[in-house]
Amino acid sequence: MTDVSVGPLSAEEARIRDAADQAYRVLQGDDDPARDATARLLDLLRASTRQSPLQALTIAFILGIFIARRR
Repeated sequence: MTDVSVGPLSAEEARIRDAADQAYRVLQGDDDPARDATARLLDLLRASTRQSPLQALTIAFILGIFIARRR
């Protein structure tokens, strides 16, 4: 975006500009808060699986049994 302001921005103008920039990034697909949260959750899950693979395998097996029984 092009900045054509003449003087310093007030606090309200700066907040509005930041919100507009963030909305523009979301609309362009550059910044998706839900995707960031999902990526953080997957990173946490991946790290815990690497630290304790046997426990993760056991949990996955139990969850699979629960899902299979519901169907």
